[in-house]
Parts: sequence; structure tokens; C-alpha cells
Amino acid sequence: MQIAIINGWAMPSVIWSGFCDLLSTKMRYESHKIIDIDRCLSVEQWVQYLDEMIEHDTLLIGWSLGGMLALEYVHRHPAKIRGLCTLQMNPKFVAAHDWPSAMTEDVFGEFKQLAASDRQADVKRLIKQFSFLVTAKGFDALDDLKALKPIFSVDSIPITNVLSQSLDLLESLDVRDKISTLERPQLHLLGEHDQLVPQSVFKQLTELNRHANVELIEGVSHLPCYSAAERIVVPMTKFAGGLS
Repeated sequence: MQIAIINGWAMPSVIWSGFCDLLSTKMRYESHKIIDIDRCLSVEQWVQYLDEMIEHDTLLIGWSLGGMLALEYVHRHPAKIRGLCTLQMNPKFVAAHDWPSAMTEDVFGEFKQLAASDRQADVKRLIKQFSFLVTAKGFDALDDLKALKPIFSVDSIPITNVLSQSLDLLESLDVRDKISTLERPQLHLLGEHDQLVPQSVFKQLTELNRHANVELIEGVSHLPCYSAAERIVVPMTKFAGGLS
């Protein structure tokens, strides 16, 4: 079995280093790779790019926006995937009349406006704001924030065009139907204290597909790495062990 992790918005792949070290002690697999959201691609282009990166017999893991792209991929190429695991993903990130459990258009619009600026002061403010949002209210939020500070920086964040285009993607994607119709094994892990994905998404995910495994992880924020890694890896390992 191979493992591929599709990273979340804006974050550098180095955040997964400790997570992958832990995973390798709990699960047997041949290799792993991290796929960053570091280019301007449409959904169709992302699926094509992922197909070039992902090998047969892969456990595909996607964090947030990476989870949405993972669902788009598995929907089109199910034969290559042993199982799908999404982390802290909302199948529709921006709220709509039939999906209120999401970020409001106004709040998302303000964040998009900040991400579109290439002024260094705005980039620094974006990094500070997003770092707080992904770690806030986690059971070890302060240490997580400290761990992010030296690696999530002006030097590591993607260029403005990539940030803006990938937020457009996040706004437009709606993978609810992919979850409902997906025939491959799927596990969706949500954080109890996630400030970007409401707890109510847990119930809605279970309603989308009664065969899907959905878990709400106690004490976890939007960030699956660092202090949350152990709590994420345990159910992921159990899920992988049941895949044939």
C-alpha cells in the first residue's frame, strides 16, 4: 500500500514530517508522498495532475481543501484507491441556503481580499490570522502555534496568485454528491474544536452516506499535525487495517 497526502491551503509540506514519522510506526506501507496545493489549476487539471502523482493501491488522505480535491479524484479514479481519509474537511466550505454549516460568504470574502494582496504587511497578517484559526482551541493550541511560526512564513507561503486561485477553488467546490455516491471505503475525521469546520458537519456527513465512517475527534482543532497527530493517526490506522 502507498500513502498520498494532499495538503491543505497555503501550508508548507514540512508540517507533515512528524505526522508521517508517527504514521510509519503504526501502519505498514511502502512509501508516502505529500502533494502541496502550490499551483493554479482547475478541478479537472487537479484531477489530471493527481493522477500523475498517485500510484495504484493508495490510501489517499486529504486535509481540508486537499480532502475536497481527494474526493474529486477518487470519484473519477476509484480503482487506484484502496481507501479515502479526509481530515477536517467541509464538503461545502462556504455556506449556502441548503448548507448553513459553513463559513459565511462575507467572512470568506474578507479573507479572500486579504489573500489577494501582495503587500508584505498583508501577507504577514494573513499568516498570523490563518495560523491562529487552524490552531485555536485545540488541546495544545499554544504549542501548535509555536511549532507553526518558524515554518509557516513569508518565505514558505505560496505566491499570491496561487493563494487567490485556490481560495476560488475552495469557494466553488461542492463534493457532497461525491460523498453520497462514492463506493470506495471512506473515513472523515473532524475536530471537536475546529474553528473553520463546524461540529454540525459531523451529522450532515453521516446523512450523506450511511456507509461512510465519520468521527469527531475530541479536543482537536483544524490542524491535524503536531499535538493532534496521535488522535488522528489512531482511527486512521484502524480504518487502514480494515481495507482489503
